[in-house]
Amino acid sequence: MNGWRGRAAITPGRFYYGGHIGAAAMHAHYAVQLLIGDGLILRGGDGTAHELTAALIPANTRHAIVRGTDAGLLALIDPAQAGDLAHPPGTGSAAAGAIDLSPPPRHDLPTLIALADEITGTVPAAHLHPGLAQAMRLIDETLPGQVRLSALADAVHLSESRLAHLFREQAGLPFRPYVLWMRLRLALYALADGGTLTDAAHTAGFSDSAHLSRTIRRMMGDAPSVLSAGVRWLRG
Repeated sequence: MNGWRGRAAITPGRFYYGGHIGAAAMHAHYAVQLLIGDGLILRGGDGTAHELTAALIPANTRHAIVRGTDAGLLALIDPAQAGDLAHPPGTGSAAAGAIDLSPPPRHDLPTLIALADEITGTVPAAHLHPGLAQAMRLIDETLPGQVRLSALADAVHLSESRLAHLFREQAGLPFRPYVLWMRLRLALYALADGGTLTDAAHTAGFSDSAHLSRTIRRMMGDAPSVLSAGVRWLRG
């Protein structure tokens, strides 16, 4: 993800980016990746390179960006939210998951967010169960402190099993991964504001900077510094 300059946004389970996409060495990451841009060249784990307009790359699939694009779109989606798209049948390389979008979508972040949400499906916020919506607000208020499902369930007058089911069904993520994405968002915002890795880790409630760095690399495929330099964060 070196050389990236653009705008980014993060929501529970999803990272969205629009702008200049640079080359990236062979790697694999936890998230499903939707990549769109004219003139992109991707190399799969088998060494074969393909020029693509759009690609849907399954989780944990080795790939490299041989040539980036000046105006591209990228979404990283937690496999728990991607359903069958996390591991499509018959895909063995980055190119195998390519999708055809004709004509290509406009190169802007709202388009990417809408496209990613259409492909993977989301539950509109207006349709969330009131108890789940309240639990989400309480998580925002509690972080960076420790968040317990039992305490949330008591606060919103639901059983733990019912609230856990609502997180999976409507938020698209189990409870613990949901909280982790919220911590990740706080950390990235802190880095964007000029904080050190240690500052960001403390701001978001990670045990230390190494824990935060490992989490970002695992979930997003690159170093924290890449996601703070040259990227303007849109906050919702």
